[in-house]
Amino acid sequence: MPDLDRQECYHDKTYITNGGYSLVELIIVIAIMAALMGGVFFSVSMVFGANAKTCANNIQRAIADCKVTTMGKQDAYLELYRDANGNVYTKLYVYEKSGAAPTEGEPQKMGNSRVYVGYAKAGESVEAAQSLNEGDSVVIKFDRSSGSFDETAYTDCAQIVVRGGSKNYALEFIQLTGKSELKVIDPLP
Repeated sequence: MPDLDRQECYHDKTYITNGGYSLVELIIVIAIMAALMGGVFFSVSMVFGANAKTCANNIQRAIADCKVTTMGKQDAYLELYRDANGNVYTKLYVYEKSGAAPTEGEPQKMGNSRVYVGYAKAGESVEAAQSLNEGDSVVIKFDRSSGSFDETAYTDCAQIVVRGGSKNYALEFIQLTGKSELKVIDPLP
């Protein structure tokens, strides 16, 4: 019997002094942390992707407003630019009278500084898009008689690229019809 008591005491002593974690517990904690980090990364990427989609939709809406104004009673053009804070804006210029200077509209915020906006000239691919930097501007204008994009404005800007998070969008202009089409594009290298 004394041998059994000694074994129990030895067993109790090792059980009491064992304060470390087992390998299984460590693996479970690492797996939980990995799952949480993956969820956070996915959420952040979705937020930035939503910013890009909102910016692309806002730009498309501003272009449509410019076309409606041009096809109505007044000639107009749209300027897309990035301000000193990195935010992307559009401004509509309307010619009230023929030969007079255009009336400058209120700037409309299209996107924030976390969204990349670029433009590609006619005949260039999306990969060749030039970044819209502070001080740069793109003019979008329509031919009043046909509703198509103005020849000189179209040559300078045939598509607009918007990127944010893991989302990439291209706003392609169809010159003859004056329409713009928003497309999701593959991630660029």
